[in-house]
Amino acid sequence: MPENFEIIRARIKDDAAVLIDRLLRTKQKNIVLVLPKNSIIAINPDSLKILKQESESVGKILFIDTENQMIKSSAEILGINNAETGFPIGNPVSAVSKSDVKMKQMMDIVPPSKPIIYETYNPPEVPDNNSDLEKNLENFYSDSNKKNVKNYFFTKKTVISFKFLVFIFIFLGIALLFSALYLALPKANIQISLKKMPIKAVLPVAVSKNIGTPNLSGNIIPGQYFSLSKSGSKIINTQDVKKETLLKSGGTIFIYNAYSSAPQKLVAQTRFETKEGKIFRIQNAIIVPGAKMVAGKLTPSSIKAEVMADAFGEEYNIGPSYFTIPGFKESPKYAGFYAKSVEPMIGKKINTEEFSKDELEKAKKELQNELAEELKNETLSTLKDSSDLKIIDGASNVRIDELQFLPPKIIMKITWQTMLFREKDLKFLVENFISSKYQGLDNLNFNDIIQYPKASKVDFKKGELFFTLDIDKENPLSVDLNALKKELSGRDENEIRSLISEKSFISSATISLWPFWVKHAPGNLNKIEIILDNK
Repeated sequence: MPENFEIIRARIKDDAAVLIDRLLRTKQKNIVLVLPKNSIIAINPDSLKILKQESESVGKILFIDTENQMIKSSAEILGINNAETGFPIGNPVSAVSKSDVKMKQMMDIVPPSKPIIYETYNPPEVPDNNSDLEKNLENFYSDSNKKNVKNYFFTKKTVISFKFLVFIFIFLGIALLFSALYLALPKANIQISLKKMPIKAVLPVAVSKNIGTPNLSGNIIPGQYFSLSKSGSKIINTQDVKKETLLKSGGTIFIYNAYSSAPQKLVAQTRFETKEGKIFRIQNAIIVPGAKMVAGKLTPSSIKAEVMADAFGEEYNIGPSYFTIPGFKESPKYAGFYAKSVEPMIGKKINTEEFSKDELEKAKKELQNELAEELKNETLSTLKDSSDLKIIDGASNVRIDELQFLPPKIIMKITWQTMLFREKDLKFLVENFISSKYQGLDNLNFNDIIQYPKASKVDFKKGELFFTLDIDKENPLSVDLNALKKELSGRDENEIRSLISEKSFISSATISLWPFWVKHAPGNLNKIEIILDNK
């Protein structure tokens, strides 16, 4: 017996057409056909051949189980498998060698898997008192020793015509086709234009990194804060640039560590700022030694360093001054690290034959923007659904951490900060805001292209962004399409027009029933299509 098979138990009067239909509805590949001893299949040998051909055409393997010797003989000739042995009927099962028996005994330690049997549904027998065919079959088998079996097997009166079966199949196919067309063809296409309501509103919006879902009552949506650094360089274009010699001030400062006993490294081009806002930069990286503990008190330590003005001009020729480090602003280190100069800053001639002041500032700005744009693109590319993420004007900031001029090259390191949010969260906030202010817009779907304003305030430390959104548009009134379909279902064209005219949210409609002989909207809602004209 094959594994994972499905059984078809035939009735006495089940002919080839009935069995083929049941065969095609089976789920398993292996099919066991159980035929009663007096089955009608025994009358026509071609029936078994047709069954075998149909099973092979759909990739199924047919097995026969019957006590009828004539059916077995025909199955043997056709090469149909025996359900008991799994081999073609008539083929002997090869003997099992001793080694195979020994192997089988060892394998018997593992419990054998139980085949899964699927039995098809067998309709109940309907008694038929006038079934002469079944009586003839019973008489045939009871008197089989007295009749010429060969002649009976091929009696013309009892042979079911194969052509008749083909005719039946064609007839049923045509009937099914017309039934399907009758059910599928009726359709209703209704195009409606919704009335529009003018909307004017001012919506203050806050974006915060500290929430995960929109706060509708406070007009707050979730946001994300990013702070990234990047270094880069740019070759200054010196073509057709006027060559000149400029004065650049410089001198010596003493840098103090009154913060802690730990040393502090300062990179080249670290900025030092006077009280007047003038910037000087150290030319090389240095390490400020840690402060010392003397009699239980922290005594500042210091180190000498060379500085150069951040820009050209005589205004940088300043006297002895006090300096702070802008990079430590908003941190405890800002008060703990400082510098002093004991001599005035003196202007030195700098040969600028390869670049000018204007060209230098232009290159500096271009490199700053390029690095910031690269950081923005890199950030968005790493986030999921980046097309929905928005960074509005004023929501980003760029700080230059390091800057070196090595003509004709400029070298820069920046820190880029930004606050971003998802546009779908903002649209959800807008939909809720408008729906609460205007009647008839309970199910508003806000799909307009948003013109974003400049940020009114941004606090990177708290992770907050603020802006005001002006809304000025005409928005269609809301409609429940499924509810409208249910109302229109089954109605004729006049009833549909009357019902639509009563809807306050519809300004106009076009109704089309198809095919031309259809007079009512289909009862199936899937056959009713409502198209919204938003023009």
